[in-house]
Amino acid sequence: MFRHRLSPPAGLCFLTVALLCGRATAQFSQEGRRTAAGQPAEGLLKAFLGEPLLEKQVVFEGGQRVREPYMGVAVDGTVLVMQNYAKQLRRSEDGGRTWGEAFEVPFGFLDTNLIVDENSGDILSVRLWDGTDRLWRSSDHGKTWTEQPITLKPNEVMKWIERAGLKRRGTWEQQGDSGIYILHANASEAGITLRHGQHKGRLLVSATFRPHAKEHPSDRKPVDSIYSCAIYSDDGGATWQASGLFPEGTTEEAAVAELQDGRIYYNSRSCSGYYDKSLARELRPEEILRREAWSDDGGQTWENLRVSPVLSDGGGYGRGYGMKGGLVRLPVMNRDILIYSNADTAGGNRERLTVWASFDGGETWPVKRLVHESHAAYSCLDAARPGTPGEGTIYLLFEGGPDGPYTAMQFARLNLSWILAGEPTGDGEVPDWVK
Repeated sequence: MFRHRLSPPAGLCFLTVALLCGRATAQFSQEGRRTAAGQPAEGLLKAFLGEPLLEKQVVFEGGQRVREPYMGVAVDGTVLVMQNYAKQLRRSEDGGRTWGEAFEVPFGFLDTNLIVDENSGDILSVRLWDGTDRLWRSSDHGKTWTEQPITLKPNEVMKWIERAGLKRRGTWEQQGDSGIYILHANASEAGITLRHGQHKGRLLVSATFRPHAKEHPSDRKPVDSIYSCAIYSDDGGATWQASGLFPEGTTEEAAVAELQDGRIYYNSRSCSGYYDKSLARELRPEEILRREAWSDDGGQTWENLRVSPVLSDGGGYGRGYGMKGGLVRLPVMNRDILIYSNADTAGGNRERLTVWASFDGGETWPVKRLVHESHAAYSCLDAARPGTPGEGTIYLLFEGGPDGPYTAMQFARLNLSWILAGEPTGDGEVPDWVK
């Protein structure tokens, strides 16, 4: 009912045949792609199978503001988890089994993201909305961080509104001021290094364009919409370019994943409902579902908008303003296995944290499984790297504790076998090659 899917990108059928007939060539090409740690960027499917696994532990707790989970997996396999509001980070060097003490980092609250540069091994966090474009860089897998200035190039829409004298780029403190727009990368899932196609090596992370700079994106007329987008760098993080806008407004807090043919899959929160309770109304069916799009040019533009038929944009408290969800493509050669996480409550309360799996790059999502029944909110996904501790493990970090959604953050280790034992969604079938 809500697929609204356009025709596949030109050449997709040809690529499918080519992959089936030329698997050996594709495998050789992908095995040749290695990270700065010298390990293959992608490995074998069997690592994520085996005995079903689900283990959970609390990694942050205290108070009522344990908010905004961020996670990254360094090229040596070190797992970094962060509670953004407190600017606290913890590291695990054994695949998330045990953790070092929490320590403060010089970035956090509001504009935060983690991007692992597989070319250099550095970990980056880009900050855009407080008046000085810069990033923090770690060259020791998250132990220490240094600040450096960056150059941010606006997209054509931003250039136009500035040339026309309508808006100029401002800071978060100026939200609501007339004549101001904001670009930021807050509550973005982990950025990625592209591994395939003509743009391999590019760094890419989702972002948000707020032309009217208001904090809450719902309750808006179409002309006042905010838009998901992305920023990307081809020089290791010194210079960043803002991408074209996502093809639908009232979108933000998004995630990207590169597919094996070089296309980029984009999954975004939708905030088309209402935040102000005085504007209460019955939600339209599509207002509790995620938005999807694809890029054929390395994340420069986004096309083929679709309302997902099954991916819940949960956690809107019945008001349809969605919630940050997790997304990761498993590092498996020749396969486009995506995992997504969110509250499975059809836009209702922030609880029932669930993971969904796709085996065709987001075209269908045939299976899901409940991870955490009670209070749960924002979530973040990543996966262990081939040849590192934890290989074959999926990592999930989420807001959720016994006393409410913001009293703790939990870290879960799980695998694909555990997800496969979940329930069918009716959206496609689990393929035989993964069974």
